Amino acid sequence: MIIKLKIYRQGLLLKKYKSLPFLEKSYPKKTIQDLFLIEARAAKYFWSKFNTLLPKAYFDGRKPHSGEIANQLLDIGYHHLAGKVKKILVKYNIPTELALLHKASSMKSEPLVYDLMEMFRADVVDAEVLRFLRSKKKIIKEVSGKVIPIFLNRINKRCERLYYLKVFETCRSYSYYMELQNLRFIKAINSKEVFKPIDLPNRHENRCANKNLTADKQNANNDSGIGP
Repeated sequence: MIIKLKIYRQGLLLKKYKSLPFLEKSYPKKTIQDLFLIEARAAKYFWSKFNTLLPKAYFDGRKPHSGEIANQLLDIGYHHLAGKVKKILVKYNIPTELALLHKASSMKSEPLVYDLMEMFRADVVDAEVLRFLRSKKKIIKEVSGKVIPIFLNRINKRCERLYYLKVFETCRSYSYYMELQNLRFIKAINSKEVFKPIDLPNRHENRCANKNLTADKQNANNDSGIGP
């Protein structure tokens, strides 16, 4: 379900820019290897479309740790997002060394952080890289000390946008949604149940300006059904 949600959110981002989302064909889904194959095909498709949405000077395919501007911002954004997910897991004493999709590369690895952040990458980092670079009138030649704090500040603002969640009939920040989504996943695993993600609107809504609809101060564990 994590892979499915990741592909779905990537598709919504592409549709925002009038680009067709990845269409899953009749690929076999009997094993975890089959799911990884679908994920790989979807990723290849997503980054090829992502490439068309940016000036050529910024991006030429997803290449972690490369010198291209977009790839540098993606790396920085993912690292920042990983920190937010880790903070949630630590808050609830959830072992980050557990592994589902990613493998631990060392004793200090925290694969669960990278497993769960897959659900949020397109909404938070990929979306902001596109918006950030497309809004520039002049080509950015380097990711300097001035660019990084501005970019991360916009990532943080994106995480605090309010969305109306039908399941609670209230407006919640994206950060709060991330927390509940992670807790719901952990609860499903512990209970040996099918993970059913919380539905997020395609965009934040104006009606969330109504303070009566906002209840972000409630405890996430009360909403998720997870006890102390």
